[in-house]
Amino acid sequence: MVIFILFNILILSLVAVDYLIVSRNSSLSISIKLSILWICLGLAFTGYVYSVYGYELSMEYLSAYFIEKTLSADNLFVFFLIFSKFNIDPKFQHKVLFIGIWSALILRCLMIFFIGNLIETFHFIIPLFGLLLLYAGITSFSKHESNTSNRIEKFVTNLFSNVEKNHKGCLFIRKKGRMVSTVLVPVLVVIELSDIVFAFDSIPAIFSITSNKMIVYTSNAFAIIGLRSLYGVFTHMIQNFYYLKYGVGVVLCFIGIKMILSDIVSINAMNSLLFIIAILLVSFIISSSRQGKSS
Repeated sequence: MVIFILFNILILSLVAVDYLIVSRNSSLSISIKLSILWICLGLAFTGYVYSVYGYELSMEYLSAYFIEKTLSADNLFVFFLIFSKFNIDPKFQHKVLFIGIWSALILRCLMIFFIGNLIETFHFIIPLFGLLLLYAGITSFSKHESNTSNRIEKFVTNLFSNVEKNHKGCLFIRKKGRMVSTVLVPVLVVIELSDIVFAFDSIPAIFSITSNKMIVYTSNAFAIIGLRSLYGVFTHMIQNFYYLKYGVGVVLCFIGIKMILSDIVSINAMNSLLFIIAILLVSFIISSSRQGKSS
């Protein structure tokens, strides 16, 4: 329990450091440097897991980290669409993402231990999660936006029909003697709900690699802390990630099939990791070649 508390203090401190740096300088170079830093820290944690728990769990952590990092690409696409639709100036986006990441860590922790206990108690639901992931992977190949994301956006927009659009970077402002919510509130709610939807994909996917809840949580946490800075890189280089969503779809289908056949075919963490890395590299290479031809 003490280690869990100390780990969360470390993660939340890193998120705070990320926010303080970006609030002063949100340039592409800073986003790239921070992204590299958070990825290096996430990978370095593999060494800690290896020294304390051994090789097998360290490989499970590394595979889980790469899965969460890969699937978080979908979050970046959705964040970009949400900010664009609500016309949020880039200089205010990092504040919303900062709040969103803090709350996402809490929600992810609750969901991980809930889903983990569910899988332990009802082992037969693993193939059901696999079917959901396979469906999510197949539908991700559609060129249209996610129907789920659209429904969430419409629901929240109707719920917050009267908001102050002149937010000046604040969630709430005083108007005519009373506090009113700004457009940043529905944006934050949409982002949080979207993250919950994505968590129902990524968390069961990681449980296909390991049954250790702490491995699932720590890999999630290290992947999430770098999401804001990675978004900064993404918004500047969105054209270079054109085929990445298809790579994410392939990974989801792979994990879904793996979970469906979990009692028949066993694929170890190392092989899963190599497959995911290969798909990411192919997606990026194809995207880069497409960009080169169009320029």
